[in-house]
Amino acid sequence: MNAPWRQRQSEFFDRKPQESRHCASIEVIPRRIILGVGTAVLCYPTQKAIALGFTKELKRKEFRSEEIVTSDPFTFRGAPHDGIQFIDSIQGRGSFLEAGDTAVVHFTCRYRGLSAVSSREARTLGGNRTIAEPLEFKYGRLPAEFNKPLVRKSIIGIGAEVRVDPELGELYVVNTAFHGPAERAGIRPNDTIISIDGIRNLAERTISEIGALLTGESGTDIELVIKRRIGRADELVETFKLIREETYVLPKTRNINIEGGGGLFIGTSGPKPPPVIFIPEALAGMRAGGRRTITVPPDVGYEDIGQGEIPPGASFQLEVELLQVRNDAP
Repeated sequence: MNAPWRQRQSEFFDRKPQESRHCASIEVIPRRIILGVGTAVLCYPTQKAIALGFTKELKRKEFRSEEIVTSDPFTFRGAPHDGIQFIDSIQGRGSFLEAGDTAVVHFTCRYRGLSAVSSREARTLGGNRTIAEPLEFKYGRLPAEFNKPLVRKSIIGIGAEVRVDPELGELYVVNTAFHGPAERAGIRPNDTIISIDGIRNLAERTISEIGALLTGESGTDIELVIKRRIGRADELVETFKLIREETYVLPKTRNINIEGGGGLFIGTSGPKPPPVIFIPEALAGMRAGGRRTITVPPDVGYEDIGQGEIPPGASFQLEVELLQVRNDAP
């Protein structure tokens, strides 16, 4: 059931962390689902990413340029990919990680110097406490999902998912597609759409009728009048003139089946690791006890979906600590 518009906004502005003698933190995970039809291969336009609501600040570590190493090139999603840069901040002294071994790791994704996604805070307990939950996977082979080209469904429109609030009788924006016309224009989730090309009383129309108003031929103009709450009491009404174009549909979040030498499965209790962690070249040469910091580009990171506090299309730093190397061969 949809919350009223005022309640939706107050949840955003008034959210505060719960106090606890153990810790005080909250995690804000935005929804990112856009519906559409058709298919298209996804590309990544350049865009500055912005994130909100981090729960923990970490000290930034500086490295000398001569410490930076570039991995060997690799194949990802069926296409050649340049090597990625990394730094070994701690040299392990245990067993080398070899193809077919089980890697037991902790990972932390840092965006703008802050901890955004981490296996060290993988499970939440009572009292807002968290416990670590290491990731285990078979090293040396990419999951089948990352051997296929990335394909997204697409739709020609403004790149926004909308919904009717039945209690307030308003049409509001649920989300916007990464780098789509609506996002580039500055339209935000929770904005109320007052009119589309001069047509008002949108809440009285069916979703299919609204969809027909928003979609159309590529390159055609569309005008939206948007109402946005500013602060706690003021409202701002703006007119946006957009051009319809092909935008990509975000898939529903799902777990990854890690295949190869055991078919380990990443369950729902832990955070979703970025795909780069499964690329053999990214962890090549590591030994148990070692720690590596990898600069992750968006296409081998969280792509156009984002994760937790990492927004779509963002690069970030991935810190991997190799806790244990297990050879399960008989």
